Amino acid sequence: MYVIIVGANNLTKSLVEWYSEYENEITIIEKKLDKCLYFDQLFGPICQNGDACDIETQTLAGMNRADVLITTTKSDKDNFLISLIAKTQFNVGKVINIVNDSNFTSTFSNFGIESIINLESLILKSIEKETAVLAPWTVTELNTNPKKIIMAIKIDNESKVIGKTIENLKLPRDTSIILIIRSNGMTEIPSNEKTIHPNDELLIITKEQNMNKMLEYLL
Repeated sequence: MYVIIVGANNLTKSLVEWYSEYENEITIIEKKLDKCLYFDQLFGPICQNGDACDIETQTLAGMNRADVLITTTKSDKDNFLISLIAKTQFNVGKVINIVNDSNFTSTFSNFGIESIINLESLILKSIEKETAVLAPWTVTELNTNPKKIIMAIKIDNESKVIGKTIENLKLPRDTSIILIIRSNGMTEIPSNEKTIHPNDELLIITKEQNMNKMLEYLL
């Protein structure tokens, strides 16, 4: 697989190391020559020096044969333009964008650029998770119809489900517990005889429309 990454930074370094493990071909496009030289020293001749907003630079980087494009610059405007050129001029099938400002998310989607990683959203979710003692948080959203989500819920000492077995829980339809994390950090695969304890963390998959009903029952 041929992967092009726009922007030379710490994230790029991690991506190159990961993709290299699976023997993928990788090119980095970076405007600053010193950054290009640094990455070439780390990984060999890997960096194309130039502005990825220019068609010529994308051509030199071999965008016409790229399987995946990943944009990681701090400029959402640049990321958008780079992605649009790659899709419309070079027919790159998989374009993954790092969106720094959530206000740009709809702009990407409106032009058919679907693979978007929203940094603001990821940071917010991370903060919510780290500071939430009892509050539930969404782990991920699944691309299903109807839409399903995986949630993490911590059971407090007052929950009415404490002492109940999985079999006796009255969860909404199409809702399942997929993992139990005990207060000592041990993980258990749910089975009918497993009992809910105070401070257990439950990973639950459910329809988005069932979320409020499920939370009302468990918390």
